Amino acid sequence: MDLLDEFLPYAQSCLKHASERARLAAILTLWAAKWRGKHRVFDYSRSHHGAFFHFNQLMDGKWVQVFTFVATRREGVCLRGPDPDRTRKSHKLRRNALDAAPLDALFEAWSQHPEARPAGHAVEFFLDETPDEVWTACLAEVLACLGA
Repeated sequence: MDLLDEFLPYAQSCLKHASERARLAAILTLWAAKWRGKHRVFDYSRSHHGAFFHFNQLMDGKWVQVFTFVATRREGVCLRGPDPDRTRKSHKLRRNALDAAPLDALFEAWSQHPEARPAGHAVEFFLDETPDEVWTACLAEVLACLGA
């Protein structure tokens, strides 16, 4: 949880209201707790563009960035995924191609929510626009598409 402890203060500073900061902490804590296993890891990065909390999974022998929580001062906090580069990765190494079907299934499931905004080959859910029941549904869809 150390990486979450690094990301959370910055992400919370991007939100205006204390209730939103508490809600973000609850959502991220739940998602991080459910993202357990030897084939799942977190990654954190920060740049002048914002902070990024990546949820990665080992798929077909390759580490894939499945989705990312993004925090920026201008836009607030959003969830972006599944991996927008999955199509290229599925063809990058023909001898050991990535089976992107689970990520495509997750993209289809997330795209069905009216709160989902298109983001290239991914979708985005903004914290202030997405109700708690949609966050719960999205987490359930992740676990269903990628295995619990």
